Amino acid sequence: MIKSIYLLSCALTFGQAADRLEWHLTPQLAPGLELVYTGSYAEESLIPNVKHQRQYRLDASVLILDAGVKDWQAAIMTTLSLQEARQPNDKKDGPASVRLEMARIDVQGRVRSGAKKLLEIPLKTPPTLEIGFLVPAPNLRVGRNSSWDLGDDKSPAHRWQVVGTEGFGGVTCIKVAGLQQSLDWDAPRADQTAWRRRDLIWLHPQLMVALKVERIIERRDPARDTPTHHTVVRYELDSRLQYPGLLFEDRKKEILKASKFHDDAQQLLRQPGLHRQQIDGLIQRVSYHLDHQPATQSTPYRKAVVHIKAVLEKAQKGEVPVPGTIEDAPLPASITLAIGDRVPDFAVSSLSEEKTVALRHLQEKPIIVMFYNPATPLGKEVMTYAKRLNEKQTGKLGIMAMALTQDAEIARKQHKDMRLPFPILDGNAMRLTFGADQTPRFVVVDSEGLVRLTLTGWGYHTPYEIDEALQKCQKR
Repeated sequence: MIKSIYLLSCALTFGQAADRLEWHLTPQLAPGLELVYTGSYAEESLIPNVKHQRQYRLDASVLILDAGVKDWQAAIMTTLSLQEARQPNDKKDGPASVRLEMARIDVQGRVRSGAKKLLEIPLKTPPTLEIGFLVPAPNLRVGRNSSWDLGDDKSPAHRWQVVGTEGFGGVTCIKVAGLQQSLDWDAPRADQTAWRRRDLIWLHPQLMVALKVERIIERRDPARDTPTHHTVVRYELDSRLQYPGLLFEDRKKEILKASKFHDDAQQLLRQPGLHRQQIDGLIQRVSYHLDHQPATQSTPYRKAVVHIKAVLEKAQKGEVPVPGTIEDAPLPASITLAIGDRVPDFAVSSLSEEKTVALRHLQEKPIIVMFYNPATPLGKEVMTYAKRLNEKQTGKLGIMAMALTQDAEIARKQHKDMRLPFPILDGNAMRLTFGADQTPRFVVVDSEGLVRLTLTGWGYHTPYEIDEALQKCQKR
C-alpha cells in the first residue's frame, strides 16, 4: 500500500515554470532522489572505404546521497553494453563497462570526484561515466539567448546558450545548446587532429536536470578537410523517484559496499601477480555478499558489485588491466589508435632474441598486433592461435606478439617451449598507443599502415572477426 502511494506521488508532474523570462539553472536535488537514464552511444568512421560502426546501450543512474550547503554528494553509475548484431543473445557477455563513482555536484552543475578533480566527458573513448545530464552554468539568472563560456588554459572555451523552450514528455523544457571545438577546427592542419563537440540538453524547469540529451563529437584526422570519425550519444530520463526511509537506505548501503569493494580491488589489480592470495580472498568476500544479499534488498547497484567480481576473476586467469582499469583512467584520446588511423612507425625490443623489430620491416603486408600476458593460460591460448595463423598465412602476414609483462624470462621460456616462429616483443611501451588497457588485445593493420580492426578479449567469435578483417586487407 505504502509503495503504491509512493509510486503514485512520484508520477505526478511538477508545475510548469519554463514560461518565465529568466531561469536560475542551479540543480534542485535532495537526498533520496534517483534519476535513471537510458539511451545509446554510437561510434562510426567516416573515412571513405573504411566501414566501422559500433553501438552500445547506455544506462546511467544517479542517486543523491546527501546535501551540503553548496553541493550534493551523489553516486553515479554508468553501464555500457555492446550491441553486437551478429552475436546471438544467449552468447552475449555482460556489460562492457560498469562504473560507479562517488561524486560531488555543485550549485553550478559541475561534477567532481571524491578527490575533488573535475570530471569531464572524454572526446574519443566511450563515456564510462556519463555526466552530461547537467549543464555547467553561471551562478546567476539567464534568459532566452543568454550565453556563457567555460574553460581553462588547458582546453578551448566551451560556449553554452539558452536556445529557448521546447516541449518534451509533457513538460515545457528549457533547451540549452553547447559548442566546444579545437582551435584548428575551422582551419585544417596537416600535423594534428581537430575536433568539435555539440550538445543539446532539454532541462526540466524545476529540477534543472536533463529530460533528454543529445551529444555529437566529431574528429578530423590531419590533412583532411572533412570529419573522419564521429560519436553520438542520445538518452532520456526513464524514471525519477524520491526514495524514502528503508528503500533509500538499501540503495545507499549497496553503493557504499560496491565502492569499498572497488577501492580494495584497485590496490590489488595494480600488481595482481604479487597479490594472488588477497585477490582470492576479496573474491570470496564479494561472493559472500552477493550470495547472502536478500532478494528483497537487491538494488540496481548490485550490477557494480557483480562487475567487480568479474574483473577479479579475470585477474585470476591473467586477463588483467595493465596497469590500472578503465574505471580509473580512460586512455588518452590524443594517442589511442582507432579504426582508420595511420599507425606511426615504431620499434620495439624482442624479448626472445637480441634484436629490435620495427613496423616498417613488415609494412608490405597486413600485420596483426597482439597484446597478451605470457604468464597466463589465456596468453598461451592466444599464442597457439597466433602460431596456427602464421602457418596458415605463411609469407602473407606479419605477426607482432606484444607481451605485457615485467618478467622477460617468462616470455623467453614460452617462446622456446612453444617453438614460436615469430619473436615475442616487449609491448609495454606501445600499450597506450594501441589501446591495450586489458589483455588480450588485437589490432589488424593493413599494408598501407591503417588500422582495420580492434578487438579486446577472447571469445568464440574472435578468430572469425580477425580472419574476416585479414581477408579484406589482402583483397585490397
